[in-house]
Amino acid sequence: MSIQSEPSGFTRLTTSSGVSMVVSTFGARIVELWIPDRDGQLGNVVVGLPTPQHYVDRANLYLGCTVGRVAGRIPGAHFTGGGLSFSLEPNEGPNQLHGGGTHSFDRIEWELVTFETADSVVAEFHYVSPHGEEEYPGELTVTSRYELTAEGVFTSTLTAETTAACPVNLTTHSYWNLSGVAGSTIHDHELVADIAWHVETGEGQLPTGELTPSTTELSLAAPGWDDTFVLAEKDHTTSAAATLSHQGSGRKLDIFTTEPALQIYTAGYLPEEAFDDVHKLTPFGGVCLEPQRINDNPVLPQFPSIVLQPGETYSHVTKHVFTSF
Repeated sequence: MSIQSEPSGFTRLTTSSGVSMVVSTFGARIVELWIPDRDGQLGNVVVGLPTPQHYVDRANLYLGCTVGRVAGRIPGAHFTGGGLSFSLEPNEGPNQLHGGGTHSFDRIEWELVTFETADSVVAEFHYVSPHGEEEYPGELTVTSRYELTAEGVFTSTLTAETTAACPVNLTTHSYWNLSGVAGSTIHDHELVADIAWHVETGEGQLPTGELTPSTTELSLAAPGWDDTFVLAEKDHTTSAAATLSHQGSGRKLDIFTTEPALQIYTAGYLPEEAFDDVHKLTPFGGVCLEPQRINDNPVLPQFPSIVLQPGETYSHVTKHVFTSF
């Protein structure tokens, strides 16, 4: 096992099997994740960029980052729920997306601590978001932890504590492409998710309040998805919430999570850009599978509030299990 700083400014953590991840302190993000195919050949299965400055210049793509304080869209940039009502700075038309556009968690520098365990490498990011940052109440202490085992199990653990009541809905935003071929699309991937309901949306991709039954087999062909799905009511820490597979490489990804919903985005808005053999962007070049909660919304009153109270600990654990077939 090894942990090395790279000339790019990123950090590479390698397990005893050669499986490795590259991380960035800008946005507490995954830059690369190297996983073997059915023949044992390592390939990078996330869409990323070559330097921190590339991420700064393309922040609106949210490549591989930690998202918060609140993932998803807040209508009219005004949060109402859990006994709170306050305005936020809009950054997507009249709405707020993914915690804001200036000091959201994807756009700030995190403190990084790295270490090894008996069979894994760990990158643990820490950040204290001051009261009033992006207009959110309370000082929020956040940890975003990535652990990778030699067997190819990648676990994301997100925790937070607050000094005042505050909405919290954290997730990670990796774009998965199991082919290991930079610049390819995910049209030849297969996705099955244990979902019960599709959250219907209208103008601005905002919920209408309608939930419709959903198929569990989701096509990754164009025009694709940028939608929220409510998972079936079962324990998805032991039963996979979603399975992504790629016949060509033989790679398979099973996702297990504590969260009740899954945002699926098939990256139709990614630009066409090539930087080197490993870092290339293309429309539909990856699929984001983002476990999260349903944000407070007057049109969706049946879901519990995401407001975190002082003395409580927010916890979100998602395990990504890679295998081959």
